[in-house]
Amino acid sequence: MKYFAKNLFRSAKRNLGTYIGAALIMALGVFIFVSMNDTFINLKGQVYSYYKENNMADIFANVISMPKERLKEFEDYPGIKRASGILSADLRIAGEGIGDIANLHVLSYDEEAYLNRPLLKPESPPNSEQIFIGSKMMKARNLKKGDIISLIHNGESYDFIIAGVASAPNYIYAIPPSGAVISDGRDYDIAIVNSEKLEKILGRENIVNEISFEMESGYSYEEVRYSLREHLSEYGLQSFTNKEKQSSYNMVDGEITELTGTGTILPVVFMSMSVFMLYTVLKKMIDNDRSLIGTMKAMGLRNSELLGAYLVQAIMISFMGAFIGCILARPFGMYMFNQYAEFFSLPSPSYIDPLSTKLKGFLIAATSSIAAVILGVGGITKIQAAEAMRAAAPSVGNNFSPGIIRHFNVMHKMGIRSILRSPFRTFFIAFAIAFPFALSCTLLASENAVNKMFVGYFEDIAKYDVKVTMENYSSFNSVFNSLDSIDGVGEREIICEIPVTLKSQNHTKPTLLTGIGRGSKLYRICDVDDIFYEPPREGIILNSRIAKDLNVKEGDSIEISTGYAPKKKTKLPVSKIIFEAFGSGCYVDIQNINQYLSLQSFSNTLIFNTQRGMEDNIKKRLTDDSANITSFSSKRDTLRIYQDRMKSSKFMLRMFIYLALFSGVVLIYNISLISIRERKTEFATMKIMGVLDTELKQMIFMEQLVYLICGLILSIPLLKLFKWLLESLLVSESFTLKLNIEISMYISSLIFCILMLYISGRAILKTIDKINPNDSLKERG
Repeated sequence: MKYFAKNLFRSAKRNLGTYIGAALIMALGVFIFVSMNDTFINLKGQVYSYYKENNMADIFANVISMPKERLKEFEDYPGIKRASGILSADLRIAGEGIGDIANLHVLSYDEEAYLNRPLLKPESPPNSEQIFIGSKMMKARNLKKGDIISLIHNGESYDFIIAGVASAPNYIYAIPPSGAVISDGRDYDIAIVNSEKLEKILGRENIVNEISFEMESGYSYEEVRYSLREHLSEYGLQSFTNKEKQSSYNMVDGEITELTGTGTILPVVFMSMSVFMLYTVLKKMIDNDRSLIGTMKAMGLRNSELLGAYLVQAIMISFMGAFIGCILARPFGMYMFNQYAEFFSLPSPSYIDPLSTKLKGFLIAATSSIAAVILGVGGITKIQAAEAMRAAAPSVGNNFSPGIIRHFNVMHKMGIRSILRSPFRTFFIAFAIAFPFALSCTLLASENAVNKMFVGYFEDIAKYDVKVTMENYSSFNSVFNSLDSIDGVGEREIICEIPVTLKSQNHTKPTLLTGIGRGSKLYRICDVDDIFYEPPREGIILNSRIAKDLNVKEGDSIEISTGYAPKKKTKLPVSKIIFEAFGSGCYVDIQNINQYLSLQSFSNTLIFNTQRGMEDNIKKRLTDDSANITSFSSKRDTLRIYQDRMKSSKFMLRMFIYLALFSGVVLIYNISLISIRERKTEFATMKIMGVLDTELKQMIFMEQLVYLICGLILSIPLLKLFKWLLESLLVSESFTLKLNIEISMYISSLIFCILMLYISGRAILKTIDKINPNDSLKERG
């Protein structure tokens, strides 16, 4: 046994590159698994711990106005344990260094409000002169403790001293009024002020408009929502949702779900490749060591002892791969977690390095190696000692002379015959080509889809340069004419964006309704297939995600209402359901707003283009002269934010592309060399028979060409599989990703595969040059 094990390790030393390649591919799988799961554990653990410590509510509602003393009434409802409420408002911010339009979602600090407790740093309740601001705006605006800023309401300015940083569990991610899904906090964030002070600013003493509920244990959302909605409708109910559908919670939960999927699927892909390569190596070793194995069996060695020797090798490979993967995973996991912590404004983020993921990584690597051993060397049990004392008889294939092959020269025919004689080898080399080709094509398409989703939104859908939102709703004409006196304003249109509640049977969905004029040139409705739609003359166009939540299809009717006219409830037909790449919208003709919601000549948003170089002047003019504007969204600035924020996502996608290409390098190169090593006798014999090197090159060229064609054919189902996996993984409430693999992506991946085949072909020819023809006279083994 000892001598057999030594012989195996000598053989491994001769094929060291192949074993290193298998370990590196295994390291890739462990690297992705550990880094993704470390990020998942840190993000989920700290987010949910923050939710629990700060008493995040189970149900959220927004009303126009409700007396604070009415909150206690809800605690008498079956299933409701606690009810809390605060006053909030979106207010303009001004001050030194704030030369443009920015807004804060200002929340009142009420020590009696048990649910959704804000976290303040330092931990001291704000007095009437203090304000605590979210960390994103503090960083983006370079604000610091002690700075003086002003809140503007109805043209009046109120000064505050910045006392520290604020965060709230239900505003881990605050979506600005402009609807931008990605925000750097420069133009919008949360703030906490003294409750009595905010009531005086807004003129709403003892009033709340953000209400939250904690349910009794054993009750579900479905059991309590109808009675709550009915009671809240008296106060102008604007939105009502459970925790799972609350915008901030839903956004974070979606990212955690994506991490779970990515941290599961991609490691499985790379581990499968490692098993595939290790299986190939071990099977070829069994073929080459057949005589030795027969001798060992004749000398009394059991199958378990022989398998154990190969198993030790596999465990060593798995250990090396897992070790490399775990070492590389830590810095990448820290980088990803810090990106998420900044994106979601996590208070006091701290990265822990869980041992459990490393142990699981080693276990997965070991399991993969054992699976490769069982598959690859299971044939040992079938080898009989007497039969193994001679080399195995080669398989004999049928002659062929179909079609075009008859016109090939002799060496080309020999290359094709060699491929057909060993379909097992052909399949493995073709698969080694198909895997990196399909995966790199899909990942390239993912990067392009993410870029198109954001940049394409402003190029094809939102074709305006600037979007201005008014503090109060106005008539069409007054909004449209508000820019008459400002130079540099080009084509302009009015739209309206109204918070509404959609209802179908027992399903409800709070969302933002967009009213657009038919024939609009600056804002268009478009789906993922680049098909454009006009707002319907009658009815509503729904985003597919909203339609799914409401369980409706085209032709069904839904009920629409808004808190600005709570008594008006209108039944609308669903004229179209579209899959939008970005956002979750619903659209109607702006001329029908009054008919549907009893809001006559209703508009709050102006979109327009600007003359070249005039945008900053317009922004300054609006900032200085108008206190009624709550937001100024520039396409230029929004694109910059998106591009900055997407750098980390693009970095991750590119890293996965490079990992896929690297795995392709290892697979194609090593499996090609394995194939040539087992054919040494064949090439030595051909040299003795006088075959020239140029003729051998022709034969190798034909083999590589057929391998490439087979690999491309095999990549077709893999492309569909990887495309489906990524479209399923990279999905959220905010966007739908549809991958379109363009010709350039196929060409790029094909060039890479051809390059790797060229490199492996050169290595094969070098290996053939080193073959001694006398080796063909020796017995293998």
